[in-house]
Amino acid sequence: MGTLIQDIRLALRTLRKSPVFACVAILSLALGIGANTAIFTLMDQVLLRMLPVQHPEQLVMLDQQGPTQGSVNNDNAFSYPMYKDFRDHSPVFSGVLARFPLGMSVSYRGQTERAAGDLVSGNYFEVLGVRALIGRTFTQDDDRMPGAHPVAFLTYGYWQRRFGGDRSILNQTLIINGHPMTVVGIGPPGFHGTEVGRSVDVMAPVMMKAQMTPTWNDLDNRRSWWLNIFARLKPGVTAQQADAAMNVLYRQIQAEEVKGIQGWDQKARDRFVNKHLDILAGDKGQSSLRRDVSAPLKVLMWMVGLVLLIACANVANLLIARAAGRQKEIALRLALGAGRMQIARQLMVESLLLAIMGGAAGLIVASWAGDALIGSVPAEAAARSFTTAPDLRVLSFNFVVAIAAGLLFGMAPALRTTRPNIATTLKDQVGNIAAARHRCGSARRWSLRKWRSRCCYWWEQGYSRTAFTTSRASTLDSAPKTL
Repeated sequence: MGTLIQDIRLALRTLRKSPVFACVAILSLALGIGANTAIFTLMDQVLLRMLPVQHPEQLVMLDQQGPTQGSVNNDNAFSYPMYKDFRDHSPVFSGVLARFPLGMSVSYRGQTERAAGDLVSGNYFEVLGVRALIGRTFTQDDDRMPGAHPVAFLTYGYWQRRFGGDRSILNQTLIINGHPMTVVGIGPPGFHGTEVGRSVDVMAPVMMKAQMTPTWNDLDNRRSWWLNIFARLKPGVTAQQADAAMNVLYRQIQAEEVKGIQGWDQKARDRFVNKHLDILAGDKGQSSLRRDVSAPLKVLMWMVGLVLLIACANVANLLIARAAGRQKEIALRLALGAGRMQIARQLMVESLLLAIMGGAAGLIVASWAGDALIGSVPAEAAARSFTTAPDLRVLSFNFVVAIAAGLLFGMAPALRTTRPNIATTLKDQVGNIAAARHRCGSARRWSLRKWRSRCCYWWEQGYSRTAFTTSRASTLDSAPKTL
């Protein structure tokens, strides 16, 4: 540890002596590392991050592909009666929730604005394991009678943005889609719902469907497909086991539903009954945005990776050019007994310090670039669900990329610099010293000859001995000294 601290101090002194080189190297690395950090920040939130709920790895999402009859009003959609069948008869799920996204008009004290809303089942928060920051969440009692529970739940971001974090909004009445609703709770920070890329503002019970969408209700219509369904696996149940068990139940439900369909031949009926119910991973939520931007984000990640490689190559060239002026220093240290590994370690410490400082500056570049990328998102609700503030995952990625870059551009110059021809380098050094001594000696002899000629001139002119001595001393002091 003491040796490492000594190497760091020496590296800092060395870089302080070359401020132009250090600034150029740090700026190059900041651009490369910052671009990678900015893209990773968005990729992490869109593609990699799990939902901020309890045990998200246990969540699954239901989907089906095949012939349907009726109206389909959502992706991955099911009817509300089928949701109740899954909720009440599933042998492998500990809980099944439903949600439906819709736009809401929210009025409070005469001010009206558009908000992103979700209709959710009464067990929505229970299944997800999300607790209210203030107040309470919805319960099963809010999901029993249609229109009987006009309550609303606000997400943390909307509460801060619209009401400035005012706690007095609890138990106040909002006019939502023309219907009075009482605020019963505020969500925890970071929770935006189960759809990634869409920041929910207000949630209402699914039993308020007729009031929220007055033109259509369809709570009892098996031909209307509009609900997204998530479920939580029971402990010890795998997704494969859930797939097998739920498809048995699904075929039974389909066999009953096909009896009410008129005008289909037997082949169409068999296809309808034998549709497969897909059990998809739900730990990262549902997202149409993810489907649209996953490929462009991956391409951007490859592109900024190439930018970082170019920056590393530029810094490596700078280090090699700088090492040419340090050959005498390295040769002298080797001649005095320093090991090659010791010197290579010192040079690597310098490279890693440059990389870490470039990574720190890259966080600023990443924030600027991230803000520009999020600002280009056309949907305001999607832009609000993302942030450029670095968390532990982003900081860890930034640090790992900086260390990797430091090793990448510092290894080759360090190994190359520690292999000088010691004899030739020191011989050249001695020759330079001898040449310098010769030049200084010649200058000294020239000064002495000049002094003698002036002495003769002063003697002939009759100068005093005091003036003669003073002039001699000043002349000798001005002459170059030998080494």
